[in-house]
Amino acid sequence: MITIRKASQKDAKALFGLIKELAKYEGQLQYLKTDLNQITDSGFSNVKPPKFEAIVAEHKSVLIGYVTYTWNYSIWNGSKYMAIDDVFVCKQFRGNNIGLKLLQYAKDICTSNNIELIKWEVESNNEKAIRFYKKLGAEIHNKSMVKWHIT
Repeated sequence: MITIRKASQKDAKALFGLIKELAKYEGQLQYLKTDLNQITDSGFSNVKPPKFEAIVAEHKSVLIGYVTYTWNYSIWNGSKYMAIDDVFVCKQFRGNNIGLKLLQYAKDICTSNNIELIKWEVESNNEKAIRFYKKLGAEIHNKSMVKWHIT
């Protein structure tokens, strides 16, 4: 049985492990700068609001997937929205609708908070994810991400 729920402080270590697994999967491990202390302090300390929040998928007391997100504001829409940072499901559990369940949980959080928009990015060559997102009803916009590292 798979349980989808909000992450708590007890999940920080396992969540960080999944974040590293995603970075490795994407060939980006060398760019991962965060560490367990930052994950714990940023998402699970007593500071409110947290810098990020997470939804996790759990199977037999082991985390097997997650969505991390922050809240942002759209000037054009004049409203708050959920900005998803990562969507990840461990390879051996893919194809079991876990990603769908994680995103549905994110949608439910938004609905209960009168939020009408969720945004996230996808690598342009990740055709499987793009098909999944389109099937979900999400719109794929052909824009490029711009990063400006200033330090």
